[in-house]
Amino acid sequence: MTSQLAQWLTMQGFPTKAANAVGADGLTPLLRAAAEANVEILRQIVAEGGDIDATTRDGNNAVWLACKQDGVEAIKLLSAAGANVHHRNPDGSTALIYAASAGKTEVVALLLALGADPAQENIDGFSALDLAANIECLQLLRVASRQRRDRLKVEGMVET
Repeated sequence: MTSQLAQWLTMQGFPTKAANAVGADGLTPLLRAAAEANVEILRQIVAEGGDIDATTRDGNNAVWLACKQDGVEAIKLLSAAGANVHHRNPDGSTALIYAASAGKTEVVALLLALGADPAQENIDGFSALDLAANIECLQLLRVASRQRRDRLKVEGMVET
């Protein structure tokens, strides 16, 4: 463990050398670093065996938290480390649905490039396309939805 990570853990109230500790707010160091979009600390926590599948008390994963901060580089790092960009919280929402609803165009573009499904719906039946907060997100999601539909047609699969 680097001294930088040990210092960060201490400043955040985690025990030193505890990559998977849980803070009073229910966040692990990985989740806290994702919420800050702190790429260097995230990289170190992943290297120390931080739980890439950890979720908040609300059921959101590190990708979702990085989305809130427009953390494109953090999302890339998390995805490369194996974080699930398709993760659904208890309401059925994905990071893509959140990013689109918040008008986070760069994040929407990245999540789509990482394979996020624009057709997934939350428990209320809304997709990222339905909730797009700006024209840029709407355009990206329309193109992705058309590409998905065309791919399913070519593959002979029925869209549900």
